[in-house]
Amino acid sequence: MSLSAKLVPVSIGLSAGAFALGSALGGLWFVAVPILILGVAWLGGWGRGWSWISSLGLALSTVAAAAGLLLGLGAGWMLAGLVAALAAWDLHHFSHTLEGVPRVEGEGSLERRHLQRLLIAVGLGALLAIVSLGIDVTLGFGSVLLLGLVAVLGLSQAVAFLRTESD
Repeated sequence: MSLSAKLVPVSIGLSAGAFALGSALGGLWFVAVPILILGVAWLGGWGRGWSWISSLGLALSTVAAAAGLLLGLGAGWMLAGLVAALAAWDLHHFSHTLEGVPRVEGEGSLERRHLQRLLIAVGLGALLAIVSLGIDVTLGFGSVLLLGLVAVLGLSQAVAFLRTESD
């Protein structure tokens, strides 16, 4: 089993744990239990080899983070849960892809580079999110729409660049 595959359950556990702890500390114990159950279901689906479970887990984690922020739960816990979910999603897909290829030249080096890139992406993303939590900016709907479009285009370009770098 590769290091990436070993890190998947760790990331899932950190994600579910951060969301559940943030909910519990915010006084919403009734929300913490279903989140932990969803984390266990994500782990179970990963253990069974369901490739689609990580996408569902990431989607539900995004909904949980957004709902937690709307309910006034700690933004740090929601951020930590979402970052860990994103790492779990990426690691699951990477390890699943590696397992699907019969023979990979330089698998250890490939995995090391991927983990370095993931660590940089997660670290910079978390840092930017933390900084953005401390900034209070009021924007109109048009500005938000334009910024969202620029963000989507930028992310798609970054993903395309990383895919060509990996080849």
